[in-house]
Amino acid sequence: MSWPILPVLLPLVTALVALFWGRTGVARRGLVALSAAAQLAVAIYLGVETIRGHTFVVGMGAWSAKFGILLVVDLLSALMVTLSTLTALACILYGYAETPVTVEHPLRAPLVQFLVMGINLSFCTGDLFNLFVAFEVMLIASYALLTLEADDWDIKHAFPYVAINLFGSALFISACGLAYGLFGTLNFGEIILRAAPLVSDFRLHVLTLLLIVVFGIKAGLFPLYYWLPNSYPTLPIPLAALFAGMLTKVGVYVLVRILGTVLPHELTFLHSLLAWLAGVTMLVAVVGAISRNFIRGILSFHILSQIGYMVLALGFFTPLSIAACILYITHHIVVKSSLFLIGGVAARLNGTDNLDRMGNLWKRVPWLGVLFLAQALSLAGVPPLSGFWGKYLIVVEGLRQQHYWLVGASILASLLTLFSMLKIWNGAFWAESKTVPVRSGDRGWMGMTAVAAVLTCISLAIGLGAEAFVQIAMQAAERALDQPGYAQAVLGYLGKTAEGPTP
Repeated sequence: MSWPILPVLLPLVTALVALFWGRTGVARRGLVALSAAAQLAVAIYLGVETIRGHTFVVGMGAWSAKFGILLVVDLLSALMVTLSTLTALACILYGYAETPVTVEHPLRAPLVQFLVMGINLSFCTGDLFNLFVAFEVMLIASYALLTLEADDWDIKHAFPYVAINLFGSALFISACGLAYGLFGTLNFGEIILRAAPLVSDFRLHVLTLLLIVVFGIKAGLFPLYYWLPNSYPTLPIPLAALFAGMLTKVGVYVLVRILGTVLPHELTFLHSLLAWLAGVTMLVAVVGAISRNFIRGILSFHILSQIGYMVLALGFFTPLSIAACILYITHHIVVKSSLFLIGGVAARLNGTDNLDRMGNLWKRVPWLGVLFLAQALSLAGVPPLSGFWGKYLIVVEGLRQQHYWLVGASILASLLTLFSMLKIWNGAFWAESKTVPVRSGDRGWMGMTAVAAVLTCISLAIGLGAEAFVQIAMQAAERALDQPGYAQAVLGYLGKTAEGPTP
């Protein structure tokens, strides 16, 4: 069975069924949730098989693999698909608890499934142009979701998001053309072989820089990140959690894939450029988080600051630092999504997420405070929580390479992260006021809290079981950097189907 097709096919079919179903209802909600659970089960199966050493390669349709769509799932791809399907399932269930079925927008469910389809295709594709197609599917769905339930005030904050990503898409298709002119192919496996002799060719450096700009925009790297902090807070909470958890990480994943798997490893100047951009990103963004005074705004800036850690690890460009990047991505997707969901519960109980008008939550709903504190401390990198281990490996590798300024920037950003998260703690949970209501009589918040609690438990498991997750991250990094192994898997499949479709 062609397992790599399912993470793309299942959300596509679910989106179409939900779209033509029309009106929302309990049955449609059940179908979407069941499909999301099935997608997670498929992703877990792919993860288990890739941990055992298997790499899935499959061509789509009846085309020769040289001209058709090629899907490749190794351990890194499977891990990312697992995280995306887990996050999507959690956000869907949270949305069900938050919003009565009678008022749910009928287009939200199909658009979320189209978004998940684009995300998963980005992780599974083995071709640069198909990666562009995956990005467009993901972005078009995100444009629609960003404006679907927005009012006139929120719509204007969507414009920078759309504008900068359209600019990025134009650069992306230009990069595809340049890559085809340089290599004569857009297949990752073939590019590996054809790029190696061009390591000193100026055109290869220009192409790589262009790809860094494209995926740096998607990831939210400095200086083209201003579209994110104002647009994400306009989304409904479950959508904001899905966007915050996954979209920027697609950009980071592709940077790892392109620089680690596809292009030559000798592009050291561009790796160093990434590391310094990451250092600036984490500091500028964390200062932005401190300047905000509402939960969604603070958390949105922290998306960017934490992206800095991932890209910094990539910029150090060793097997250990790539493993740290993968481990940090895993931690951050779970923690950031859960923090948005917890913030949504807090806003529902207080009627706002403006810290000046919040309070009394620790006294009235202490379990929610426990969940927030666990994830806030993890985001700041307090041991032994999940955020600590990735940062620890990044610092170790940075010191080994004598990047003292960048290591110092990462430690300073962690301290400022802790300060800004304590700002939320003091304003929303610890502060007491007789004028601030806590609407705990509304039972919907209990289901919302349960979903956030599951993600928090997963985050705690990552931190407390760090040895196993570090080993998986190391294995994923080694395979991502194994260019001959990836090329052999892809070209072996191409050899079987080069003359035509498989019978």
